[in-house]
Amino acid sequence: MPPVRFTLRQLEIFSTVVRTGQVKRAAQTLHLSQAAVSQALTELADAFGLSLFERRGREIVPTASARQLLAHATEPMAALARLPDELAPNAGSLRALSGSIRLAASSTIARYVLPAGLARLRRDHPALEITVLSGNSAQVERQVADLQADVGFIEGPAQREDLAVHAWRTDTLQIIAPPDYAVESIRVDKLGAHAWVAREQGSGTRAVFEQSLALAGYPTPHAALVIDDSGAIVRAVAQGAGLACVSRHAAYQASAANPVEFVELPSLSLTRPLWRLRRDTAANTPVIDRFCTALDAALA
Repeated sequence: MPPVRFTLRQLEIFSTVVRTGQVKRAAQTLHLSQAAVSQALTELADAFGLSLFERRGREIVPTASARQLLAHATEPMAALARLPDELAPNAGSLRALSGSIRLAASSTIARYVLPAGLARLRRDHPALEITVLSGNSAQVERQVADLQADVGFIEGPAQREDLAVHAWRTDTLQIIAPPDYAVESIRVDKLGAHAWVAREQGSGTRAVFEQSLALAGYPTPHAALVIDDSGAIVRAVAQGAGLACVSRHAAYQASAANPVEFVELPSLSLTRPLWRLRRDTAANTPVIDRFCTALDAALA
């Protein structure tokens, strides 16, 4: 069988198309014409005798063969990309970040934790293009695993085993009540006596709240109103919909325009870690490593 012939440049173009989801975006990222990108993909597919992408509307989705090829190609490509920093160790920290980064974050993190840090990051690295995808924690896990995002940030414990999970920051949940609510009547063992508003199943906030109650030996109160957005929950509580448990970030920011009562239940531990996700099968590319380091500094 004749050897399969392909180039590192073809692999670079292929991996960029996988990451961006479009030939046009990949061409812009690599400063190539769309025709050159399409030709490289065709030549690579022909070299392996495989179909590498399927079209879904304007997006192209990698096939199972493409995902396998990417898994095998990532480490040697990353090793070559690390050579400049390894040969000149002090150069890497001085270079500005550039290119396209796609991150996924659960909705509370995307709305209340990341914006200020991302704004500072863009000011310091104007050639950097950042796309933020948001959803609940389960959706973020799926986006990272399916190559739709380079890195993810979630509130609840990760459920997938094909992701590398690292503790990132600490957050605290906050129980809130409508204005002028009789908060002195709220007891941790009688939470079910009150009306509740909650996040949807799959939400990290909901999972951590229910887990905290279970560990303390208390039942989870039934939520008659379920809303998939923490800010909207705060607004609903402010209008008298019932009690809720949301991130303290969301509670403070959203309550500035929609006043609510803050409920303290000392016997209930509501501190939680926030988590950073990467694909377990993919090598950490230097640009993503540097991006994560720079983001942490911007959020400090």
